[in-house]
Formats: sequence, structure tokens, C-alpha cells
Amino acid sequence: VEADIDWSGYKATIAPASCLTTCEMQNQWLSTIRLRGGYAFDAVMPYLTAGVAIGHLNAEISGAPFGLDGQNNLGWTVGGGVEIALAGYMRAKLEYLHVELSGFSCNIPCGGGPISFRPDSNILRAGVNFQLWK
Repeated sequence: VEADIDWSGYKATIAPASCLTTCEMQNQWLSTIRLRGGYAFDAVMPYLTAGVAIGHLNAEISGAPFGLDGQNNLGWTVGGGVEIALAGYMRAKLEYLHVELSGFSCNIPCGGGPISFRPDSNILRAGVNFQLWK
């Protein structure tokens, strides 16, 4: 089982054709809780991982009073990687994750109807882990 929390600078802006108002969505942070499984070949372990993702999405309607709304958003993640045993209890890893959140809507008041965002992310990261027990 693995869990993490990350800062996210993900932003998207949509301007509907029916008016000058825009809707900007921002994902400020992203967290995942995943199961990870693999098979070790001596000091190298390739693995697959999958689980749930949660992020906080904000939507802001430009020019609208009180046009800011936000909510935590649940989704899923899947990926894989490779972990290499270093000296002692230290491990290094390279990992890829695909994350999809369930989405969020921005209610534009000019007849354009709600604008829906369904953010997804592709994450590549490297890290060093400390094994708690052998």
C-alpha cells in the first residue's frame, strides 16, 4: 500500500462562444492511495499500481460576483514502475501514473449552460524510499 500527496499547478480556461465570460479550473493538490504489486529479480522489482485519487478543484467564473466554487474530487489512478535496491534499507524508483478525476462544472450565466471539466494527468516521477522492515 502506498499513499502520497502532491502540489499541482494544473489549470484550464474555457471561454464559451455565447459570451465573454470565461471559466477557469484549477487543481491545487492531488493525493493517491494505491496498491502496488510486482516481482523482484534480485535487486530490481518492476511493478504495477492502481488505486484511488483525490484532488481539490476550484472553478472561477470571470466577472461574476461570488463566482468561485471548489470541491474535493474523487477519481482513479493506474500505472507502473521499477524499484531498485540500493545500500541497506534504501530503494530508488522511477514511476508513471495516469490519474483521472471525476470532474467539475462551472455554471456560466450567459446561456452557455454548465461547462464541465474532467481533468486527467500523466505523472512521471523519480524517488528514493526507505524500507521500514526487512
